[in-house]
Amino acid sequence: MDIKLPIYKASVSSEDSAMFAISLVDFPATESDFLFFDEDKKLIKFSVENEEKRIVRGLVMSCNQPIYRRYGDYEYYIVFDKETIRQMSEKYFKFGFQNNVDTNHDENYVDGVNLVQMFIKDSENGISPKGFEDYEDGSLFAEFHVQNDEIWEQIKNGTYKGFSLAGVFDLIPEEFKKQKSQDETDYEECLKLIEKINKKLKRK
Repeated sequence: MDIKLPIYKASVSSEDSAMFAISLVDFPATESDFLFFDEDKKLIKFSVENEEKRIVRGLVMSCNQPIYRRYGDYEYYIVFDKETIRQMSEKYFKFGFQNNVDTNHDENYVDGVNLVQMFIKDSENGISPKGFEDYEDGSLFAEFHVQNDEIWEQIKNGTYKGFSLAGVFDLIPEEFKKQKSQDETDYEECLKLIEKINKKLKRK
């Protein structure tokens, strides 16, 4: 991680901030691929057996993992902590977004990809999915039943490799370090820029 970039904590504390969809993507921001279930409920990391249950499980958001973002020429990291992940998952169900699934964030929701379960890793209470042992407690996972034939084939052939969430989040400065190209930019100016980013996201 480039420590020269500022880090912001994601928040869903405001009324219009929330996770509203999960996207099937070719390159997940969390760098974590799907796990598949075969007919015998065995987990398969990189392939699918002939007899299929069409169940796919994957990481939605890794707790406390800095994720690179870029807005124009401005580069920064965003981090989701345990509290935010729990709050955004609660809002996700409260507002009925659980079957909002698109591909590569094209905002065209697909039919036949239905949420089976969503859970937060909690090792102390025995919630620790096999294959994702390296992820911190508080990380969010989802499992979908894929009845859509086209989507399932694209998952199997590697067109889609993982999940990526879509939402509107408030950004709170967590750690501020100036970039070399921003030596004359002070903290207050960066806060104003982040405010503009938030407003732009909320108009979408």
